[in-house]
Amino acid sequence: MEVRTEKLENKIREFVIRYMNPEKFGGRVFLVHGNEAREYPDPGSARSAALSLPGISIIIQVPNRDEAGQYFTIFLRLNKETHSA
Repeated sequence: MEVRTEKLENKIREFVIRYMNPEKFGGRVFLVHGNEAREYPDPGSARSAALSLPGISIIIQVPNRDEAGQYFTIFLRLNKETHSA
C-alpha cells in the first residue's frame, strides 16, 4: 500500500508543478485523470466530470497572476528548491 501511496503522491506533485504556473495557466481549471489532463471553464464543471469518472481525479484551479500572493510564491520557490537539490 505504501508504494501505491508514494506513486500517487509523486503523480500529484508532478501535475501540480506542471500546471500551477500563474504566468502560463492563470485562471484555468484542470482535471487530471490517469495520465490525461483536461481544461474546464470553472471548478463546478471539473468537479461534475471528476465525479462521473472511475478512480481518482485531481482538480487543479490555477489562480490568476494577481491572486497568486506571497504564500503561493513561497510555495513555488520551495517546490523548485526541493526538486533541484
